[in-house]
Amino acid sequence: MSEIGTLADFPHNGSYSTTVEGRSLLVVRQGETFFVYENSCPHTRETLDPMGGSVLSDDGLLLHCQRHAAQFHPQTGECIGGPCLGEFLTALPVVVSRDVLYLD
Repeated sequence: MSEIGTLADFPHNGSYSTTVEGRSLLVVRQGETFFVYENSCPHTRETLDPMGGSVLSDDGLLLHCQRHAAQFHPQTGECIGGPCLGEFLTALPVVVSRDVLYLD
């Protein structure tokens, strides 16, 4: 397992970019639930957040690609709007142990 970060590194209801072992990751936290994806839009294979900051909407319902306005369901990674409709972000399995988030 590879450590992504402590739970305190990822405040509630946001998305966060990080790199683990050379992989660009997008960590989505909704309450106590975490979803981790490769930070790569299926449309261009570039990061979703070149401008930085959270790509999770204020209401927590959508992830937005800052490059091409693609919209993704945060729990499934499915593109539900934009140029990659029906494609998915690549989900990665994670485990929380002792307040640390790990790639499983």
